[in-house]
Amino acid sequence: MKTKSIKHVLLLCTPGFGLVDIWLPVVRKLKEEGNVKIDFLFPEPSALRLENRNSDLFKLAEKFTTNKVIYKGYSGRFFVASTLAEASIGVKHSKIDAKILTFSYRLIKGRLSRYFILKVVGEYLLVVSKYIAYVKENIGNNKLFDFNLLNNVDAILQNVVTVHKITDKKLRSKIKEVPRFSMLGNLSLSWVRADINCRQPATKSSDVTVYSMSHLELNWYKKCFKILEKNIVHVGIPRHDNDWLELIYNQTHSIEEELFDSFVFLIGSPSTPYNTVERKKKALKDIYNVVCVKHKLKIVVKKHPKESLDGIDGHIYTEALGLENYGKNWVYSDRHPSMLGKKAIFSISFYSGVVLDMLAINKPSIEYLNLEGLPLYDNSNSLRDAHGKPVFEFAYTKLVLNASSKLDLEKHVESILSQYEATVLPLRSKYEDYFTTSYDNASEIVANDILKRIDN
Repeated sequence: MKTKSIKHVLLLCTPGFGLVDIWLPVVRKLKEEGNVKIDFLFPEPSALRLENRNSDLFKLAEKFTTNKVIYKGYSGRFFVASTLAEASIGVKHSKIDAKILTFSYRLIKGRLSRYFILKVVGEYLLVVSKYIAYVKENIGNNKLFDFNLLNNVDAILQNVVTVHKITDKKLRSKIKEVPRFSMLGNLSLSWVRADINCRQPATKSSDVTVYSMSHLELNWYKKCFKILEKNIVHVGIPRHDNDWLELIYNQTHSIEEELFDSFVFLIGSPSTPYNTVERKKKALKDIYNVVCVKHKLKIVVKKHPKESLDGIDGHIYTEALGLENYGKNWVYSDRHPSMLGKKAIFSISFYSGVVLDMLAINKPSIEYLNLEGLPLYDNSNSLRDAHGKPVFEFAYTKLVLNASSKLDLEKHVESILSQYEATVLPLRSKYEDYFTTSYDNASEIVANDILKRIDN
């Protein structure tokens, strides 16, 4: 890759740190060019606050930060730091602050907002919360960011879905004319339900280039985002490039975790209307009884960043799996999902795109989720499996082993343990049908294409 001059690229990390995982293989290739400086910009403070600084992903991202990190504090002001760790520390937010902020938004935007006086109280608490953050940020000597530094940005790397949702007017005005390059912010199958997952963009999309992970995304991008066909480049999944996976495998963790020699990888996800705290706790108990009690296997849990001890999920894992069993039958881990997948026998998810990461390395996943009896998800428009049960996209496309009961879970675990190759083969075949290409350098193709387009 060769460029005529130094290019200034901005990675717009919204809505969360997960977008870093999507773009980081490309950032690495751009960094190898040498004539590219890359800034990370976090328009929501939670994206930095929720990601553990000891996680593999955070350490990888720190390694490929080439210029500066721009981040928004809870006061609403933007700051700049030289490293991700410095930026993360700069986001001042205690447990009490989080509770006040959450409560204020519930009063302003939740069901209680119908009562005028409660909405006023919520707005007052929000002002108080911002003032507290203002004071803390000043005490912390955070360095204010000069928005004029964005005047010479050559390209923005973004999430195609959420870029138009940026609320800060000053930021939006600075970047609205900059060429944009997009990928989905997570590994999803939005094209399966284009009728539901179609979002009209707030701005024109003729100047947006999209790198599709599946050839089946083409019509979805054209219809829902009005992306020009010439600006849709099918590349596959950059973070599934073999050289990137090898880099992850060789990553040295800052705090060496004690992982079991053999285990089942449990992919965490926050409680939702389709997987309430009660349903999730029951599912976790089923998983423990099948995996640990019946089959004498161990479990490694990687929590989702939004599964906070201070949120609705609380201590759900220790309650369901047993605090007394921690270190014996199960543990937490902050290792990268691909690293855990490589070491694991198989994975179990509730609903997560990480199952595609597992298939990239030939590991099967069981999706344990029961949608029956939930009107929002069990209706005439629901996707259904071969037995007529309501399911989400991964189960519908047969990229996971679908389990809606403990009996289903037991059946799939036994199938994996007794007939591993026969069980994983059809799942892997579907993955190849949907996502793979004839090459194994998606991240380099994306990086080259970005540089070519901004040079022109």
